[in-house]
This record gives sequence, structure tokens and C-alpha cells, in this order.
Amino acid sequence: MDGNKLLVLFFLVAFSTTTAQEKLDSIKVKENPIVFGDFLVGYSNTGKTAVTVAGNLNYQSKNNLYTFRTSQTTSIDKIDWFFFIPISVVSNTTTEYAALYGKRYIEDGMAYHFSGGISYNINEDVNEDIKTRDTFAGFPLEIGMSFFKPNKERFRILYGLIPVGEKTSFGRSFGFKLYANIAKRSYVGLGLTFGLGWHKIY
Repeated sequence: MDGNKLLVLFFLVAFSTTTAQEKLDSIKVKENPIVFGDFLVGYSNTGKTAVTVAGNLNYQSKNNLYTFRTSQTTSIDKIDWFFFIPISVVSNTTTEYAALYGKRYIEDGMAYHFSGGISYNINEDVNEDIKTRDTFAGFPLEIGMSFFKPNKERFRILYGLIPVGEKTSFGRSFGFKLYANIAKRSYVGLGLTFGLGWHKIY
């Protein structure tokens, strides 16, 4: 009788262990998405010297990169000052809203990409109190490279000095980007980028 009980107990333990192992094997490791934003400050040439500030929101699936980009490119031709107060300005500003598609390739803690798309642009000329406004379509382009942590690390605050929390796939990036917009008022520029998000699958 005791032998039968031991045999039944053995089979119950073996069955429960096998079932638990099958459940563990069936659980897939959840991967983080590749989603990140970046901010750009750059020098641009519109036929005149200009400055561009831009923000991108990016999503990557396999090697496919989808981007929404908004930017402002401003050239200032003339400023009249009264002491330290500008009293008249001659300037030109192009505001861009763009959707881009491209390819992004990841190698450890570095990635490079190239993208193109279509944009809606608003151009404003300011000449003292006279303002003129124009809208047009364009074809935005960009080629960039960024650098980020190759492995999960604790996120750092206060300029990266103080680590907080557990190791995470969320982190910072920096890089550079060559960008352009082929349009009625075209420009090309080069800038530095600073990003936050999930830059690869960890």
C-alpha cells in the first residue's frame, strides 16, 4: 500500500513539474518597441544663413523607419535696435510638418538611417510691420547617425550623474543629421540631435 502511494505521488510530482516547465517554455520574453523622439539644432542654407530647430517622433519595425517631423528654419536679414530692444526685424521663417519613411540599421550602440517623404510648409516673410504668408508642399530628406547605450542600464538624471531605478531599455541618444527640404523654398542643413526613448531591442 505504501509502495502504491509513493508511486502515485511520484507520478503526480513528475506531471506537475512537466506541466510547469511547459508553461515556462511557452512564455515568450516581451521585447520593448523601438520608439524614440529626438530634438535637433542645426545650421541651414536657404540661399541665406539660417538656423533650424526640429523635433522628430520615430517608430521602427524591423528595418523600416516611420517618422513625423516638425521644424522651423529662420533667417534674419536685419534687426534695428533701440538700446537692447529690437524695434524692427526683417526675417523669413519656414515651418514644416512632414511624414517620412526610410530604413534604419542598428549595430550595437549605434544606428544610421536615411529617409524621405512629403511635407506641408508655411513660409512667413516679416519686413517691419508687413507680413506675407505662403504655403506649399515639399519633399523632405534626412540622413543621420546616432549613438546610445548598447545594453540595459539604469537611467541617469541631472546630466547623467545620478542613476535611478532598475536597469531599463529606455535611454538617451546623441548624433548628427544631414537634412533637406526640396520645395518652393528649399533648404539644406546639418545639425546635432539629442534623443530619448527605446533606440533598439534590448
